[in-house]
Amino acid sequence: MKTRRMLAVLTALLAIALTGCATIPTSGPVEQGLPVQGQDAGFGPVDYLPSGPANGASQKDILRGFVDAAVSPQNGYAVAQEFLTAKFASSWNPDASVTVDTGTGRTESVIDKTHLQLSVTPTAFVDADGNYRRSESSTALTQAYSFEKVSGQWRISKAPDGVVIDATRFPNVFSAHTLYFFSPDFRYLVPDERWFPSRASTQTRVVKALVSGPAKWLAGAVVTAFPQGTKLAVDSVSISADGQAEVPLNSAANGSGNASALTLGRMKLQLTQSLTNVAGVTGVTISIAGVQRSIADLGSSAPLQDPVVDANPLVLKGGAFGFLSGSTVTPIANISDKIVALQPSAVTLSALRDTAAVLTAHGVYEVRASVDTPKLVDARPGLIAPSLDNLGFVWSVPGNNPSALHVTAPDGTASVIDPGWPDVTAVRSISVSRDGTRIAALVQTGNEQHVMVAGIVRGDAGRPDHLTDPVDFGAVAGKNARSLTWLDELSVASLATDGNGETTIVTQVIGGDQSVSSGPTAGSVLAGGNSAPPYWVLAPGQSLEGPRGTGWQQKSSGIALLATQLGRPS
Repeated sequence: MKTRRMLAVLTALLAIALTGCATIPTSGPVEQGLPVQGQDAGFGPVDYLPSGPANGASQKDILRGFVDAAVSPQNGYAVAQEFLTAKFASSWNPDASVTVDTGTGRTESVIDKTHLQLSVTPTAFVDADGNYRRSESSTALTQAYSFEKVSGQWRISKAPDGVVIDATRFPNVFSAHTLYFFSPDFRYLVPDERWFPSRASTQTRVVKALVSGPAKWLAGAVVTAFPQGTKLAVDSVSISADGQAEVPLNSAANGSGNASALTLGRMKLQLTQSLTNVAGVTGVTISIAGVQRSIADLGSSAPLQDPVVDANPLVLKGGAFGFLSGSTVTPIANISDKIVALQPSAVTLSALRDTAAVLTAHGVYEVRASVDTPKLVDARPGLIAPSLDNLGFVWSVPGNNPSALHVTAPDGTASVIDPGWPDVTAVRSISVSRDGTRIAALVQTGNEQHVMVAGIVRGDAGRPDHLTDPVDFGAVAGKNARSLTWLDELSVASLATDGNGETTIVTQVIGGDQSVSSGPTAGSVLAGGNSAPPYWVLAPGQSLEGPRGTGWQQKSSGIALLATQLGRPS
């Protein structure tokens, strides 16, 4: 037993040493990295083993020890609380927030005899609900701490709620968990990524966050199966010996009467998918007001999750529009010929392959398989590549008039939607998610280009009514960003090419961080694929290229246009 414990300690110390040597690349060739998880494969979550306060420690030593101990959430941050007075320990809330900092340049300065100020350089923040956002500024953040002596030893008597963790250790202490909600028509599962400490109570945090509802920016764009007022009946979700997460809900989960089998099935699906990344969970059981419910799976009523596109890129080549396999382009019945006749410069195709939004020299057209003649839906000058959603609405906007976002319904009626993009002077690219609940935009703000994402709130017949307040994911790397695409349910990628032809591709996880890689020289258009490859790029000389190994490989030549897919027929 002692040998096993010693081995566990040595393993944790080795993980810390290896983590401290790691660096995160911000540029360079395309490489397949490890996913960011709050655990080391095969060993489970990494437990840091901080020391408690030493006798005779100074105020600065106590402050440094407290910050270091707060990387360990085990037993309710028990070690960190040893640095606090008993009175303050009872009120300090470590779960209120996380400040992720560089870990370098931390300074402690004296305010007076019993007060210190800590300065850190933030890189990101996590709020009490697990929402992650990158820091918009590298300006130092200051926090004030008060001290008093307890039995002759300095202890912290006042401090900000929350914890400070350096960026190197953050992904080992916290892990990403994707909560799932539904599109308003219940056709799709929609992700909402959160970050929680990797510890025994993670499943409880996940369930509490799920039944509390989606992140603020998604509210109104998605729905939940849990009736209003649903909460945990007891403040704990346990995991049984056979891996079942036992979820005790209060009576509000029954709704106005006895919850239907369909509603219960949807609740179970939300819980099951949201707990996927929690170690030890293999299934879910639900009790309501103390009564365990027998809940069948949804079967044919189950929604789609993370729609994929055709593995073959959608292109215009040699006067033919369709899916490229080898050197052959397979056209789409009742669609391809109409698109080719328009001499398009950009195309987005629906998942059912029966509708397309097409940009031409004369404006944006709607092309339908069931209608002989394409319809001009937006003739304004300066339009960028349009987007299309899975309900058949065409989204279009002039690049230099970002507030003039138009949405055209399948019946031809158009409406203007205020995107609410703050301080935006131009928009380079827009793209509606494959599930139709979110819109991403690559915009110009000042001298920077940012990726912003907002929820789409719909009214009758699914008509977009307004957008939620957008989330600004900050400036993207590279210059002259020009193309944006969804890669999957939770990631978008943008492409930028500078005057020297250097191409930068930034992948942004919605609710997480971004990664940067280099693209083929002078890339111009980016289109999402599946996992292999995650995207295609149109390069000079009508060359279609995809990432391969540590570089790029030509897929085909003579490609006049690279189109966007919303999915494929199920």
